[in-house]
Amino acid sequence: MARPRLAVALRGALVRIGQDAADVAVRVYHKAGEDDIFFLAGAIAFNFLLGAIPFLLLLLALAGYVLPRVTPDPERAVVEYLLEHLVVSKAAAEFVRGEVVELLRRRSQVGAIGLVLLVWVSTRMVGCLRSTLREVFDLVEERGIIAGKWFDMKMVVVAGTLFLANLAVTAIVEALSAYRLTLFGHLFDAPGRWLQTIGGQVLAFLFIFLMFVLIYRYLPLQRPSRRVVLVAASVAAVFWELLKGVFAWYVAHVATNVAALYGALGALVVFVFWIYYSAVVFILAGEIGWVLELQHVRRRQREWLVPPPAPSSWPRSSGA
Repeated sequence: MARPRLAVALRGALVRIGQDAADVAVRVYHKAGEDDIFFLAGAIAFNFLLGAIPFLLLLLALAGYVLPRVTPDPERAVVEYLLEHLVVSKAAAEFVRGEVVELLRRRSQVGAIGLVLLVWVSTRMVGCLRSTLREVFDLVEERGIIAGKWFDMKMVVVAGTLFLANLAVTAIVEALSAYRLTLFGHLFDAPGRWLQTIGGQVLAFLFIFLMFVLIYRYLPLQRPSRRVVLVAASVAAVFWELLKGVFAWYVAHVATNVAALYGALGALVVFVFWIYYSAVVFILAGEIGWVLELQHVRRRQREWLVPPPAPSSWPRSSGA
C-alpha cells in the first residue's frame, strides 16, 4: 500500500510542478510582450556600445595603476581577460592586444579631468539599465536627473572596482598555472588541475552572480525584494554561462562563414549579436523573478482569504 501511495503522491507533485512551470512560462510570455523586451534589449545594446569605449578606457587606466602591484605582467593579464570574455577573431585579438598595451603604457596621460569625463559618459549604460528595470519590475518612483546621474557615476565606479577585483583573481590563478603551482597542492598534479579548474569556474560564476545581484537590487530606486533579486540573478547568471558556451561553439564552428560574408566586420557583427542577446537574457531573468514573486504574493493572499472551517466540520474529541 505504501508504494502505490508514494507513486500517486509523486505523480501529483510532478503534475503540480508542470502546471506551475507552464503557468510561469505563460505569464512571463505575456509580461515580456507588455514590456516590449526586444525594444528594451535594443536600447541596452545601443547604449552599451555607445558607452563601452569610454568605460573600457576608464578600466584600463585604473588597471594600469592597480595591476602592477598584483601581477608582474599587467598587460598580459588584461589582454587575456578581455580575450577570454569577448568573442573575437584572431585579427581582432591582435588589434586588441596592441591597443591595450599602448593604453596601459600611456596611462599617465589620463588625468583627473579625463577620468571624470569617462565616468560621465559611461553612465549612459547604467541609466539605461535603470530605466529597463523600472519597466520590468513595474516601478513608479524614479530618481531625478541630477540625482540619477550622480548615482550612475557611483555605480560605474563600483562596477569598475569589482571588475578589477575579478581581474586580479584571474591574474593570480594564471600566475599559479604558469609556475606549475596550485592552490590545492604543492605540485601541479592532475587533482590540483581539476580542483583549480572547477574553482576558477565557480569564482567566475560567483562574480557574474554578484554583478547581477548588484544590478537588480540597487539600480532601481524602489528596491525589489530579496526573493526577486536572487531568482533573477541566478537565472541571469546561469543563462549567461550557457549563452557564453553557445557563442564559443558558434565562433569555433560558424564564425568562419560569418567572416567570409562580412569580411573584417565579422567580429563586430558577432559582438553586436552577443551584446543584444545578453540584454535579452538580462531582461528575461528579471521578468521571471518578478512573475515568481507575484505568484508567491497571490498564493499568500489566497491562504489569508480562505475562511476557517465551520464548527460542524471540526473533528470530534475522542472523549465525546
